[in-house]
Amino acid sequence: MVEAVNVMTNVKEPFPLPPAREYCSQTVSREDAGNGGREGPLPLPLAGEGWGEGRLWALIAILLLAAGCTNNVKLRDEELARIDEWLPGVYDNRPQVDSDLAKNATEIHTPIELVMLPVSAQIIGEHVYYMESRDSMNPRRIIDQRIYSFETSADKKAIVQTLYRFKEPDRWAGGKRRADIFRSMVPDDLSSASSCVIKWEFDGLRFNGISSPASCRAPAEAGISTFLELRFELEPHELRMSERSLDAAGNVLVGRRDDPLFIFRKTALETE
Repeated sequence: MVEAVNVMTNVKEPFPLPPAREYCSQTVSREDAGNGGREGPLPLPLAGEGWGEGRLWALIAILLLAAGCTNNVKLRDEELARIDEWLPGVYDNRPQVDSDLAKNATEIHTPIELVMLPVSAQIIGEHVYYMESRDSMNPRRIIDQRIYSFETSADKKAIVQTLYRFKEPDRWAGGKRRADIFRSMVPDDLSSASSCVIKWEFDGLRFNGISSPASCRAPAEAGISTFLELRFELEPHELRMSERSLDAAGNVLVGRRDDPLFIFRKTALETE
């Protein structure tokens, strides 16, 4: 609740304002829009439309909210551009494996080669990546294949990553050598049942992403409800990732209990 001062009488009047997050995310349809049938943010009330002269400060406050929305959009666009710059490339976790061996770790991280390939798949999104991981000791063995899509969250407060699996993984294998194949990709090629949303935030040095249990459900294990815990940390030349299946109490069912993050160092900028 913001108090608006009547400039004529200097009497304060209560005037409700929408929360910044709510205002930024609200939109109107073409049918309901009062601005010529255009979709977009809710139009600001104009002076004279039930406002009264004393609500000038309330109008200014709403305009400041609108300016904040614009700034949020600009920040998110800059962050998406930074992800597009940092994420693509070829990675491996050889230094981490060597460190495990040197200290006689009980559980050695699996040696993995990882590819992050930007692909053109407009029907999925504007910032889309094909991820393929292979066994570094046996490069012909593919460990995993996924599609990652990045976009601004509805409230403009963060970047959200949506994870998809392929219904027919073999069809897309070796995608880094034939990137054009992804132009034909349609939503039906992906498994929506396993889609998962991860919220990414930038702290000034790195991106940190963590999954939401509500969106990242895993197949039930022996009748026990489970969810996926996914974590990502991205820097210009390093990507850390972990994936574990947990029960409702947070107990690890599948994945590493200790030191779960795989630390991938970028070995090549190009994916060819």
